[in-house]
Amino acid sequence: MAFDIREEDEHHEEFDEYEDVKQPNRPKFYRRRKFWICCIPTTIIGIIIAVVLALYVIMPKIAQGLMNKADINFTQIDITEPTSTSMEIAMKGEMTNTGPFHADISFPGIVTVSWNNKVLGTTSIPGTSSAAGGHGSLDLRSTFQVTDAAAFTEFSGYMLNAETFVWHLSGKLNVKALGHTVKDLDLEKDITVNAFHGLAGIKIEKFSLPGDEPTGKGILVNIDTTVTNPSAIQMYMGALTLAISYKDTLMGYVTSSNLTMMRGPQTMSMKGYLIPQSTPEGLAITSEMMSRYIGNVVTETIATGFEVKPDGVNSVEWLSAAVKNLKLTVPLSSPTPLQLIKSLNLGALGLTFTPPTAYSPATTSTGVIANYSLPDGFGFNIAFTQVANSFTITRGGVAVASLNSTYNPSTSNMAAGTLTFDLLQTPLNVDPAAQLAFQEFNRDLTIGADLPFNVIGQASVFANTSIGTVNLVNIPFNASTALSGLQSLANPAPAISAIQVVSGTTTELTMAITVVIINPSSISLNAGDIVLSLVYNGVALGTVTMPNLAIVPGANTIAATSSINPAATPQGMELLTLYTSGAGATVSIVGTPTSTAVESLNLAFGALNIATQMPGLATKLLGGASLVVLDTTLVNGLAQTVVTVNNPFVPPMTILSIDTTITYNGVALGTVVSTFASPPVIPGTGSGTITAGLAMNTDPHDLVTLIRAQAIKNGLDTSAFDGLLALQAGGNPPAELFAGFNVADFVTKAMGGLVVDIAMTTTVKVGDYQVTMPYTQTGVPTATDVTILKLIPVVGTPIAQLLVNGSVLAFDSITINAPTETSFTTDIKGSISKTGPLDAEIAFPNPVTVSYNGKTLGTMQMPTVKAIANQGAALDLKNVPFTITDGAAFADFTSFALNNEKFEWTISTTGIVVNAMGASLPGVSMTKTVSLDGFNKLPGLTLLEYKIGTIDDAGIHLGISATLANPSTIGMTIPVSEFATQVHGGAILGPAFAYNMQLVPHATSSFALNATIAYDGTNKVPYLKAIFHNALTGVATPLEAKGVGAP
Repeated sequence: MAFDIREEDEHHEEFDEYEDVKQPNRPKFYRRRKFWICCIPTTIIGIIIAVVLALYVIMPKIAQGLMNKADINFTQIDITEPTSTSMEIAMKGEMTNTGPFHADISFPGIVTVSWNNKVLGTTSIPGTSSAAGGHGSLDLRSTFQVTDAAAFTEFSGYMLNAETFVWHLSGKLNVKALGHTVKDLDLEKDITVNAFHGLAGIKIEKFSLPGDEPTGKGILVNIDTTVTNPSAIQMYMGALTLAISYKDTLMGYVTSSNLTMMRGPQTMSMKGYLIPQSTPEGLAITSEMMSRYIGNVVTETIATGFEVKPDGVNSVEWLSAAVKNLKLTVPLSSPTPLQLIKSLNLGALGLTFTPPTAYSPATTSTGVIANYSLPDGFGFNIAFTQVANSFTITRGGVAVASLNSTYNPSTSNMAAGTLTFDLLQTPLNVDPAAQLAFQEFNRDLTIGADLPFNVIGQASVFANTSIGTVNLVNIPFNASTALSGLQSLANPAPAISAIQVVSGTTTELTMAITVVIINPSSISLNAGDIVLSLVYNGVALGTVTMPNLAIVPGANTIAATSSINPAATPQGMELLTLYTSGAGATVSIVGTPTSTAVESLNLAFGALNIATQMPGLATKLLGGASLVVLDTTLVNGLAQTVVTVNNPFVPPMTILSIDTTITYNGVALGTVVSTFASPPVIPGTGSGTITAGLAMNTDPHDLVTLIRAQAIKNGLDTSAFDGLLALQAGGNPPAELFAGFNVADFVTKAMGGLVVDIAMTTTVKVGDYQVTMPYTQTGVPTATDVTILKLIPVVGTPIAQLLVNGSVLAFDSITINAPTETSFTTDIKGSISKTGPLDAEIAFPNPVTVSYNGKTLGTMQMPTVKAIANQGAALDLKNVPFTITDGAAFADFTSFALNNEKFEWTISTTGIVVNAMGASLPGVSMTKTVSLDGFNKLPGLTLLEYKIGTIDDAGIHLGISATLANPSTIGMTIPVSEFATQVHGGAILGPAFAYNMQLVPHATSSFALNATIAYDGTNKVPYLKAIFHNALTGVATPLEAKGVGAP
């Protein structure tokens, strides 16, 4: 925009003229409009010039000055993907002293990085960093190009070992501040960065040798170390390999794969191998290093950089060269003190004593076993070939004796962790001051069960490994061990393997004994003849003689003899009883201080008290038994048994008497009591039999218990048998349960393999030695035969009786045939119901009694009836003979039955045999009340029609057709029946007879009456006229007939 100064002046002159008129006083110059019109353009021009000077002259100077004063500090420098010529680099840090303005800083060109006046390389740094208030942050990511490989190699080596290093950065940078960008400012900046400082302070956290290198390179090694990187640089190295050496001898190589050397502490896991040593010097140094490690001595090893392969395959020259300058001092020691030898078993220790060598016995041992454990993670193959020991035996901190051995051949089992060797003859030396302790040691070793002590010393070994044969020396150990002492020759207790009664006199029994004495120690003794006391329950019963006793370590079989008189004391009888019953007993063999001539062992033998188990007879006196049930057993309770008796003794055994109780699971089955007039003699070491009567227990409950227990023992299904028991108890088992069940077969199988317990008191003579002794034997096999089935009724008959009692007898019809004064036959139809869930045949061997009103009418023979489970039996009996036993009572009954609607019979019998489930169950009785329909005076007589027949001197003969309804259960054929005929409501006309009239039970019978109207002194003319008149006129004459009798 332009200003027209002339026009403004003219315009203002007009106002001036006016003002001259109006205002004669002129204002000051700076209040004049003309003055301000002149200042405005001048000011604008000045501002423009100042801005230009500020932006293009002053501001770059200020910016450069600020950048020169600014400090740059990198706290994180991450190097990844290193190659021979480049790497990726990410830097984080801060800028300080950047001035008060907000500024954005960028690097438009190449930044050169120098060290020690040597250009290392260049990088392009994209992006922008910001600063404000005097400081800012840097977060730069770029690719670094190595321009001088030699210089970068030298720098890298320095960086790994120095505490700090200084980088010099040079290049250009742009700064944008106050909305203006100042470009191409000079960047010349020294930056101090913390270096790796040789990774000092490395610590091994875990050291292991897990196995052998598969290709034969040596022993695998795994090391976990704690490394602290003090540098700001975090570098990806990939696979870093270090060479491990000790005393300038290369031990092997370890590699950490996919390694990033991070800032600060980190755990670095390295794997590699120890190399074989081919020289004596190398093996010696390796042996020393291993010995120091095992001996818990810190060993300074050196780890030197060997190579780096960032990609795991290819090395980077500058990085590998730098790493080779890395030399780490690594103290090698176990994180925890090692104690490789855990325990020591001195094996079969032999101590040979002579009077001159009482305190320096010759010591040998075979099979010494040292249990060792390699440190955790040590799994390489190692075979110990020689071992030497130097140790002292101590008890309670007091030295007892010492032993020093040279190298002895050894074998080892790495899997079991055992080192085995034989200790060649070496003296066990006792100092004079320790002689009392040694005496106590020998005493405790002789009578003690276990003698613990400590073995303190050092071991040295030669061992074959995959890196060579190493000599590990002075391996410390402090092991607790123990020796099994003589334990008074009582633990384990001597075992009497054989005992036999070889003779019997009138005063004692003599036994030959074979005893096995275990010497649990390694001491061999020869003590000569020894005579000991045989003691039972504190009482000396006799003697035990061991001639020329010689004991060696382990089992010693000794022949001894013993003489005792058991009948002399209760303890003797108890011992004899236990012996003969096979139970055996614990006895004691007691020695004396003079049992041996070895002075140093007198105290031990004086305290000898050996408890041992005297075994019982291996042969049972009772070899078995058999049971025969007699036909009379259920009557008098006596059965028969045959017992097989074994004689295990050498002399013959004579049986004088027996008093025996036989039980099964605690339930008494019977007793045998017998004194033999002619005592049976059982030959020596032979057998014989005794036949005797058995008073048998026939209690049903006990027999059921026996049968059921035996059935279960023999694996039989007891469900049907249990169903019978439930039936007896009032239950109602289903009939299906008994389908196919044969109780006889069940009992036969159940009683197979029967074993019983027998307790007896018997008087016997063994040779000439007589004694009455109790004897008990369990599990005596007892045979049974088919006679055992004779016991079934004991159990079965009550069940059958129960079923009969619960059954219901009903007669539907009874037809009497051919009646006479004393008998008739009868046809009976009816049923027996509610007979229970068993199929059965019911036989009536005895006559069935029929009673009425408490009086016996007669008896009849019942045939066998077949009942079906839960259905019963339908009766359809023909021609059953009936015998009238009381004619008067039968007449009374007949009269009552003819004149009454109902009557009751009582049917009873005994001796019923129920055949069910394959068994015959006799002795069942029956009493049943049967309700029957009576004749009720036969009210149903109906005369249908009549015909007049002949007329003679006897009278007028009529033929009458009639029917008779029989309401009774009883039917019969009556040969002659007499009726009295009469006109309805009138006088009696005369007798009428029916011949062979059949009365069918509960049915109507038709028959003919032959009637005669005879003169009897009464006037029958009116009735006769009416009869004839009606007959001529075809009108029916109502006639009636009443029964008179059956002559």
